[in-house]
This record gives sequence, C-alpha cells and structure tokens, in this order.
Amino acid sequence: MTSNLDKLHRLRQGNAAWQCAARRAPFWIMPKDRPPYRPFIILVVDQDTELIYKTDIQEERPTPEAILEILFKAMQGTLLNLWHRGRPARILVDDAKLAQVLAPRLAELEIRCDYRATLPQANSALLEMEEHATKRKPIPGLLSIPGVTVPLAAEFFAAAADYYRQKPWRWMENWLPIAVRYPPDGRARYALVLGRGGETYGLSVYESLEDVDIVLSDTSPEKHAPLVPWFSLVLDEATGMSFADLDAIEQYGWPVAGEKAYPMAIKATPKSDWGELPSASELAWLAAALRVLPDFVTRHLHAERGMPRPAHATYSLSGVHGGQKIALRFPAEAQSTPPDADTAGSSNADQDADMEELEKFIQDWHWDEASHEIARQMGAFLFQFLDHLEASGLSRQTMRKHESNCWCIGWLECGYGYHDSFTPAIFLGGPSYENEFRRKVSDSKYALNSYRATWRKLERYVLSLGYEESW
Repeated sequence: MTSNLDKLHRLRQGNAAWQCAARRAPFWIMPKDRPPYRPFIILVVDQDTELIYKTDIQEERPTPEAILEILFKAMQGTLLNLWHRGRPARILVDDAKLAQVLAPRLAELEIRCDYRATLPQANSALLEMEEHATKRKPIPGLLSIPGVTVPLAAEFFAAAADYYRQKPWRWMENWLPIAVRYPPDGRARYALVLGRGGETYGLSVYESLEDVDIVLSDTSPEKHAPLVPWFSLVLDEATGMSFADLDAIEQYGWPVAGEKAYPMAIKATPKSDWGELPSASELAWLAAALRVLPDFVTRHLHAERGMPRPAHATYSLSGVHGGQKIALRFPAEAQSTPPDADTAGSSNADQDADMEELEKFIQDWHWDEASHEIARQMGAFLFQFLDHLEASGLSRQTMRKHESNCWCIGWLECGYGYHDSFTPAIFLGGPSYENEFRRKVSDSKYALNSYRATWRKLERYVLSLGYEESW
C-alpha cells in the first residue's frame, strides 16, 4: 500500500472536487437460480464537469477499503481517460461515517475528504444510469412529493404493513365500496379492498359511487381509465417499486410485511397517465384508511362470518394524524354532506353501543389520555379476537372464560407492559405476567391454566395475522 501511495503522490494534483457515492444500483440483476437483487455501485464523478471517472459494481456492500481502492484507480486513470490522471483537491461523500474513515487515508495524499448530505452530480449520473438500464424515466419516490415528510412516509409504510398482515381481502369482496370520510365532516371517498381475486392486493379509492360503477362495469380498463380519477395502494414485489423508495426503506428502516407486500402509492386522473404519485394529503388519507379498514371489516362488518352487515364507525388516529378522526360506513351511500342524526339512525346507535361496551371493558386499564388511547386500541383488538373465537362455535360458557381472561390480559399488559403504542405483536411470547396474575387475580391453578390457554389462543390468532415478535 505504501508503494501505491508513493505512486499516487507523484501524480499531479489539481483543484478539482470529486463526488463519490456507494449505493444500491438503479437496476435489478435477475439470475435464474435465485431471487432478483440489486448490486452495489461505486461511482466517482467530477463535481464541475460531471464526467464519470470510475464505476464499479459489487454484489456485497462495499467496505471503506474497497471504496478507497476505486478512488485510487480513478486517480490513476484508464486507457480511455489517461489525460484525467491526477489527484483531486477534495472528495465529497454522502456518508458521514465513511467520510470519517476515508479522511485520514486521503489526507496522506493531501486530499481533503468531507461529508455532504446530498451529491447532486452523482445523483444525476445515477438517474441517467437508471433511465438507460430500465428504458424508461426514473420513478420518483414518496419523499419527492411536496409536503411529504419522512414521518408521513413512515406512517404510510407502517399502515400498509399492518394492512397486509391482517389481509382484509380474505373477507371483503372487491366490488363492495366502503364510504370513508377523513375527517368525518369532510366529503366521502369510496374504497374498494383489493385482493379477493388473488391477483392484485391493496386498496383503491374513488371520488364518487358513479366512478365505482364505471370501474365495476364491463367497460375495459383502457376505456374507463381516462374518465375516472383514482388513487390506490398496490402491494407487490420489490421489483415494481421505485428505486428511490427502496433506498429510503434501507435508510429509514420503513417496515415491509413480506416479499409481496412492498407498498406502492399510485394515482391516475383524466389528465394524466397511470402511475402518477398522489399528493401529500392523499397519501395521508391512504395511511389513515389503511390503519382502520381491517378492524372495520372484522369488528363492525363481521365480514369474516359471511356477507358484511351494515355499520358505521368513527376512529381516532394518533401519530402524524394528530388525533384526527376518520369515519367509515357500509354500505356506502352517495351523500354530499356528512350523515346527520336522522340518516345515521341505527348505525350510530350500534356504534355508540359498541363504544360504550369497549369503554366499560377498559375502564380500569388507563390513567391518562395516552394510556387511554393504547387501552382503547388494545381492547378493540381483543374484541376482534373474541369475535373470532365466537365465530368458531365455542359455547357461551367457554366464551365467558375467554372474555374474563382477555380482560385480565389487557389489564396486565396496560398496567405492567410499559407500552408507548399498541401493536398486536405485544401478545407474542406469552403467556406473560403470571406472577402478577397470581398476586392480583387468582392463585388458583385452574384459573392460571385457563389464563394461559386464552393467551396461547390469542398468540396463535396474532401469528395468523402475520405479526412477528420485534424483540
């Protein structure tokens, strides 16, 4: 290495600044004997002239040593660019840790190495490479949408992952629209749960029931596409997603629930082609709907038991939604204004009764607003679990035991679990809190065994929805 440094040191040094990026490549490798994958690419480009001095493809994430070796080769030049041989004055990288590692090594060559959050010239070169490799314009990512923040995109991914795990299409036909208002006093949009046919999975949203009728008619998609505006979530394999979003998944740790559960937000209008991105407000709308639709389908529509029953429900949303509420109604009704007390009728009464029952169930589980919201979500999920047990044909006596045990599970989780938010995955790894159960509830061996049995059934139910332990 010393001899190489001596040779490099003898090269002429100019005032140029180089950008060096080590990224996932903007293309897929499709081998026959294993799944598709994106290799890594090391790119060295001149900041002023935008000339690419060196590229190198590697299957594994390149180490700092590998990146340094490519930089040295770029300085030495190739047969095609020997006139560019030389040392730059400065090298910029977009990885702060990498900059710290490379800086002392490059300092030996009197080259300054700095971190820069974005590398415009390198990014531009990678986009051109993507367009050349894919024969199409690069697909922009969610973070390119004006107003979309990292937390909002993260919420969309988390909501889509939760939606995929619960698979509401198992019970809801894709020709039954659900009216959704977000906020509840806003105009209704109409959502179709996709996936019953086993081909396309996700959620499609329309502005009117007339648009839904057009889509569900015999008219071919090619004919109605220019007429009907819509936006949707499509769950598919990674190869269908934008490279920008795939890179963001790695950078920010956004969740994906499975190999065929990569969430893509798509929009079409009469003035645009298919494949446009939704607006920030539409993305937030999608995330909100995805959060509550699976619960609405099972707990309110009871669709897992057969034909969905009429229902209306309002949910509170936390996180990026800022405590806003969302209202859902089935069957959907074309209304220009939100339903009033007269039109809501028995649906509102049913909803009020459900909420009253839930609040009574969880009344000893919370002590402030934050714990109340967690208790409400936990209780709602336990009600969903109890509905699942009841649908399996258990006797009323057995159901009473499970109801009592579910109350204990929720009470102990809320009291001893130290949860900042609710996810059904907290029930995995149990039965938990057995000592607390003995002290606070009963030290009877029979009662403890019954508690354990309910928890194990609950755990199997959570696993059936696709949740996994996160610890």
